[in-house]
Amino acid sequence: MRKLQMCSMIAALVAALSGCGSAVPGFEDGGEPPDPSPSAAAPAVDFSADIAVDPDSVTVTYTVTNNESTDVFVADRTLVPSGAGTKLSTAPYVTAENGEDGPVLVLSHRAFPWPPGINLAVAPTGGGQLLAPGETVTVETGIDLPATRNQPFGDDLGHGKITLPEDPVAVRFCLGVIASPIPPALQTQDAGEGALTFAHGNAAHEAQHLFCSRTEPLATDPARG
Repeated sequence: MRKLQMCSMIAALVAALSGCGSAVPGFEDGGEPPDPSPSAAAPAVDFSADIAVDPDSVTVTYTVTNNESTDVFVADRTLVPSGAGTKLSTAPYVTAENGEDGPVLVLSHRAFPWPPGINLAVAPTGGGQLLAPGETVTVETGIDLPATRNQPFGDDLGHGKITLPEDPVAVRFCLGVIASPIPPALQTQDAGEGALTFAHGNAAHEAQHLFCSRTEPLATDPARG
């Protein structure tokens, strides 16, 4: 009897500990798809990002300066619904990953790889611009909290709807930059006013280098205690 009670106490303790700080589930458990680190070398650009956090929002202001002798492609736009169609926007992609102290929100302007098992007739698109040698661009983006997931391949990739953790503890920002020559597989198209669209997928993902900010803690919402 005493042994049974001890086993019950241990089981309860394990269950309680597992509920402390939810983790981002694996892909086959309804979590984010695999996102291998791109292998492209870092182009010669200066990247800096300032993240301002309060209980209701996150604002990111980042700057990129091209120190290369040729153009670089900066994936600084996303495609969002607009009326009956879509438009390019500075709204970020929003996903999540596991951090040392709990789930981390990852805001980004970048290319995403093709998720396993997904068949689409047309690849989703993102946007960006060519940055000439010596040119600098500054972009402001951000989200309201609690955040809503935004990933170009959607929220259901065959293993249930993917949602963000309810209790993320931190946030960071990542930007995809691609050095010349721009791979033809990106299928860039002129979107007007100096903007280009590109096709998400493995070719774009592997050609980019991700520049990421440091991780910043999220502010505590007083209403949540």
